[in-house]
Amino acid sequence: MTADVQNNLGRRLKQLRKFMAERELTALLVTKPENRRYISGFTGSFGIILVTPDEAYLLTDGRYGTQAQSEAPGWQVLLSETSSPEALAAACREQGIQELGFEKDDVTYQQFEQFQEQFSGIRLRPVLGLVEKLRLIKDADEIVLLQEAGVITGAAYCYILGHMHAGQTELEVASRLEYFMRSRGGGMPAFESIVAAGERSAMPHGRATDNRLMAGQLVVMDFGASYHGYMSDLTRTVCIGRYDAKQRQVYDVVLDAQLSALELIRPGVAANEVDAAARQVIARAGYGDYFTHALGHGVGLNIHEPPRLAPRHEVILRPGMVTSVEPGIYLPGWGGVRIEDTVLVTASGYEILTPVTKDFTVI
Repeated sequence: MTADVQNNLGRRLKQLRKFMAERELTALLVTKPENRRYISGFTGSFGIILVTPDEAYLLTDGRYGTQAQSEAPGWQVLLSETSSPEALAAACREQGIQELGFEKDDVTYQQFEQFQEQFSGIRLRPVLGLVEKLRLIKDADEIVLLQEAGVITGAAYCYILGHMHAGQTELEVASRLEYFMRSRGGGMPAFESIVAAGERSAMPHGRATDNRLMAGQLVVMDFGASYHGYMSDLTRTVCIGRYDAKQRQVYDVVLDAQLSALELIRPGVAANEVDAAARQVIARAGYGDYFTHALGHGVGLNIHEPPRLAPRHEVILRPGMVTSVEPGIYLPGWGGVRIEDTVLVTASGYEILTPVTKDFTVI
């Protein structure tokens, strides 16, 4: 671990303690894997962290003892043969902790009952969004990883343009995309790749099937690489063999909608204003009822996280936020078009992290 990475982890922990103090919370259990990783640096599959004003504990099991010490230097690593947080409960009692926060959107009711038993005598307090508030603004280290994820994803799109054709199945195209991303240094795909052709392209989340691509079809491809845990999200729509006037017209409307939204992205603009800019272009073209989802979602350690670009979301954009921008038109029985990029809000505007062509493409 480099000194810069360690300093960033220390800064995150310090800021989390500040947020805890603002809520008069003296101790916090973090169980979400992505939040645990963000705060401690630990990437193992099992772990719970406990943060108090003066101590930071990482509970894991014997599989990850050495890894935890390496990835989370400065943390008190506790090893458990089971997933029971009894050692964390003992640490709370030693420090006189009377109230303990937990991530209410992650802990199941069964886990809550176990916590009640194991943290007996300590009041459990549900909290929401403490670590996510930190993760909303990406730091320099995170931006580098997001940029690399975007480069790998964009390269996969350029690759597939030369390796897809009529007769292939949607699953074959998806598999080629995912193999390419792994071969270029990506981790697991950021999500299950979407490849939807013909009438199925009107399904915003149409999973790839064994249907074969046919000449004259629109094909929506939505996919993304992960890189050291950070995600990318890219959608492009192409035509196979030939196209007609309506396909081109719908494509141009969606592209105009995305470009109109991008023009608004800068610090100080509300998320719903960006959404409205794209929605207005699509509505003016007569397709308002066929843009059926939000314009965008945050991208980071999760493929869907704050902020959202959506009609009722008034969050103000700030430098360091990363979001998708993905207008679409979906006409049942005909097909659909979506164009999406992963976008970083900068000090003066925006940077596209998936910088590949949006030209209307016929394969």
